[in-house]
Amino acid sequence: MVNKVILVGRLGKDPEVRASQAGKTFCSFTLATDTGFGENRKTDWHNIVVFDKQADNCGRYLKKGSLVYIEGRISYDKYQDKDGQQRTSTRILANTVQFLESKNASSNGYSQNYDPSFDQTRSYGNYGAPAQPAYNAPAQPAYGAPAQQSASSAPAASAAPEFSTAFGDDDIPF
Repeated sequence: MVNKVILVGRLGKDPEVRASQAGKTFCSFTLATDTGFGENRKTDWHNIVVFDKQADNCGRYLKKGSLVYIEGRISYDKYQDKDGQQRTSTRILANTVQFLESKNASSNGYSQNYDPSFDQTRSYGNYGAPAQPAYNAPAQPAYGAPAQQSASSAPAASAAPEFSTAFGDDDIPF
């Protein structure tokens, strides 16, 4: 069985950091995510709870409007309200929180220097990242600068880049 949630959204209010009766620190906040486009656009609100050191960091660095990546699980709790009605609450218990903006983001929650391609490549495993050359290409001269290659430093037209295929057990990532 799998109970996993991944969300990217903006905080709907400033986070609240508290301690449980057992002394465990936790932080709660609401997260807004959008679905659909145009007239069909809808905002969903999620109740997020973070624990321990991540809770302290969320309380310290996040604020209303901050953009975050959340990974966790869904929790359903049943309780009786003060009128005796049976109620159900849904929360996301986060085990990973990544801040997708700098702590110097402007007061409206949007960073002046926000670069979504940087955040996506750092947070989502290079999806959407620009392709990197397979080898280090020679540096190109600045636009308008004269080409200054000597015959001895010019690469041969038929020369292919050299790649080493030798690797040891320490190079295997698992």
